[in-house]
Amino acid sequence: MYEQIPATLPQEFFYNLSKLQGSMSKNILKVTADRTTATPGNITQFRLPIGSLIDLRSLSVWWKTKLTGTNPTIPGRYSSSFIKRISISANNVVIQQIEDYNLLYNLMADHTNKSHTKGLAGEFLDNTVIYNDSTLASSDTTAQALTAANAMLASTANQTEIPMHVNNFLGVLGSTSTPIWPTDRFGEIIISIQWDQPYAMLGGTAEASAATYTNNTYELSDLYLSVEALSFSDDSYYTSIGNKDLMYGFNDYIVTRFAECTKTQGINVTTYLNANSLDWVACTAVVNQTAPKTMVGYGGNGDGASANVINLYKYLSDPVTYVNNNGTSPETGDGFFNTAYMVRDLQGLTSCQFSINNKSLNYAPLNKYELFQNNLCALGYEGVDASKNGLIDTCVSIFHYFKYYGACFQSLELVDKDAYYLSGLSSAGSSCAVNCSIKFAGGAYNIVPVMVAKMSKVLHVKSGRQISVE
Repeated sequence: MYEQIPATLPQEFFYNLSKLQGSMSKNILKVTADRTTATPGNITQFRLPIGSLIDLRSLSVWWKTKLTGTNPTIPGRYSSSFIKRISISANNVVIQQIEDYNLLYNLMADHTNKSHTKGLAGEFLDNTVIYNDSTLASSDTTAQALTAANAMLASTANQTEIPMHVNNFLGVLGSTSTPIWPTDRFGEIIISIQWDQPYAMLGGTAEASAATYTNNTYELSDLYLSVEALSFSDDSYYTSIGNKDLMYGFNDYIVTRFAECTKTQGINVTTYLNANSLDWVACTAVVNQTAPKTMVGYGGNGDGASANVINLYKYLSDPVTYVNNNGTSPETGDGFFNTAYMVRDLQGLTSCQFSINNKSLNYAPLNKYELFQNNLCALGYEGVDASKNGLIDTCVSIFHYFKYYGACFQSLELVDKDAYYLSGLSSAGSSCAVNCSIKFAGGAYNIVPVMVAKMSKVLHVKSGRQISVE
């Protein structure tokens, strides 16, 4: 399928060009949101300019966060945790809509581990330390001191202007096979974001006197989007795509929540899927939340004194000393440092089995060790892997994994014997029933089962701005 594409052509452009002549320019576009402020539950829309050649790899959403409430809170891990739902449409046709986006993002980000140093511009990969810079006056003859404080200290006040930004996206914005999009062919592209409730991304500091956070909330301001736009003085590229059926492969996700059950009962849930390429399914469990709670991390149950509150780096220096938590109810904490809403609680798992249309996929229900290996296979981590990529650093044992980060993945990719490429399970034309059964050693409290399905889809952009997805 690539035989007509010159080897010198960057793969990002994909379409056949004999040569690129003339000059190319690149500049960053700023797209202001339809409303530059937002509160929980609001929907913000960004309308990309028509007539631009944009590079989706550079797409970023920016804002500032103000926290309010009687008892102080701090944001959880990842700026994407603020996003409840994201939808992308072109020429009034919905390309993709992902529900429970923040839960899905936390699940995937905790399984792929991005270096903290790549999130310094507001992506909030580390929420355990609050850094500040001293104001540099014109009369200063030396550099000024920086300040740093553990975020969960009782002395922490609600922050009023936290710079945040999202530059990694799940779905079509982050996985399209050709990240260079000519928007004149698409028509108006609208990115819609609905912001989640405070309990999803706000966690209380370690104040012994703070029992509730019922009036805590947040306000977003200065909302805008930035993206790189390319331009050629030569029209070879624009001529090459002409009125072709432009095809873009991308990943899509379906997130399904089920009714509460107890761990004693176990999880037994079924979802029905219809897709041309079903790549994997995953099952996890969360605990329902209705209001923010104290941040789940070591030091969160004490009096908030500096001797009892630690940060991410302190935890990693000695996870034995800082196991569980301090203070009252010390059962949960460790190095999770995120909100109770984001805990994927599969602690006590004894077995897991997936089946499709009542046919089991594995030789027998897998125990937690076999299941973890199965997860690695589904995520492409099996075999010799010399890269640093892996689970989040604070997941220091298999027991921590199932207590805070747990999920059961099942790969459904197969090798196409004719085309020799990986393809997901096809259920096009009729839905397939995907069942997950998980048993636990005990546990009388309620959990909410959640299933995620990852699919490969194709976006078609035809002449006359005809948009369709298959």
